[in-house]
Amino acid sequence: MMTSLELMRALLATALAGSAAMAVVLALRGMVRRRLGASAAYLLWLAVPVALLAVLLPAPHMAVPPMTAIGTAMSNAATRTATGMSPVLPWSALLGAAWLVGALATAAWLLRQQHRFARGLGRLRRRDDGLWQAQATTGLPAIIGLLPPRIVLPVDFEQRYTAQERRLVLLHERVHLRRGDIVVNALLAAMQCLYWFNPLVPLAVRRCREDQEFSCDERVIAGGGARRSYGNAMLKTGLVSSSLPVGCPWQGEHPLKERIAMLKHPVPGKKQWLAMVLLSAGLSSGLGLAAWAAQPLALPQVAAGAGAGSTAMQPATGETPDAPARMPGFAAMTPPRYPPSMHTGQVLLKVEVAADGTATRVTVDRSSGHDDLDEAAMAAARGWTFVPAYRNGSAVAGEVSVPVRFEMDAPSPGTGDAS
Repeated sequence: MMTSLELMRALLATALAGSAAMAVVLALRGMVRRRLGASAAYLLWLAVPVALLAVLLPAPHMAVPPMTAIGTAMSNAATRTATGMSPVLPWSALLGAAWLVGALATAAWLLRQQHRFARGLGRLRRRDDGLWQAQATTGLPAIIGLLPPRIVLPVDFEQRYTAQERRLVLLHERVHLRRGDIVVNALLAAMQCLYWFNPLVPLAVRRCREDQEFSCDERVIAGGGARRSYGNAMLKTGLVSSSLPVGCPWQGEHPLKERIAMLKHPVPGKKQWLAMVLLSAGLSSGLGLAAWAAQPLALPQVAAGAGAGSTAMQPATGETPDAPARMPGFAAMTPPRYPPSMHTGQVLLKVEVAADGTATRVTVDRSSGHDDLDEAAMAAARGWTFVPAYRNGSAVAGEVSVPVRFEMDAPSPGTGDAS
């Protein structure tokens, strides 16, 4: 079961990845809508859930096999890694409780909006055509509910709209149903609850729902809808008096002037459709891969005690050590970032360690064959803190050889066998 600390880490990681994806989509949506159409801008939002899910996948693996001591640098301290030393912070439970309170408060607020909208419809009556008719007019037609979604019409539907306008309005709602937009809006509401602390989420949700409506309008026109009749139907529909978090009001809180202006745009052709699909797939996969690769590398758990391959360390001067040396260890170890290239290989580092345990000089003793892996390993090693050896009651400096293996899958056999 996930602890409060693990939950906070997962929320923070997904919030950062999602925010980066939202920022990219918000920056691109206007240009994409002008060049490729409204449906292309709506498809861009697929990058957000892809980025969120990408950071929940297993992180790239970085294995640290047993180190080989050179000289008299290290002590017989137990081997420890960052994953084995992470304490359960006392405030993690408080953060988890604060997040839960915020999530529940946001859910209550959205449920109140949903209930207020539904209550304003009055009593619903099922029509002979399978649709539903409300006693109210404001904010209708709309799709409400999730299981199952229902198309709800205003009480004066036949009187307010002409036959052509009624056909276009119903076509609009059925496009929403066919694409599953009601499910998308339910997921957006869930994202608002989970990430209530992220100030970028409300803006992203609002813009995503706008692009959803623009795209739906575009699909209606592409299906042979009369632009003038469709625009007249928009003007005849009253704005909603309350938000509908899980639903699709035909004339919601979306910019009416911009929606009508969009009707003048040409319908995307086959080449534009192909371009929008390729753009959406490329952006989603690219951002997802970047979010996954940016995760801290997964470290194997190393048990305390001497390493399986450790031997007595001999001083560089040929002296006999005052005590047998065992497996050297880390006091603090931050794993390197996995480079975007996704190369694999092993780097053998030579680390000069001061008497206070800090790494004073890091060099590559044997390259992995990839410069980015070598640089990533050295950059991380410069920040490592070691447990130095003690001789005659005093800490001494020296060197250690540290193999760092970059792998994409499971840890290599034998890693973490120390006992």
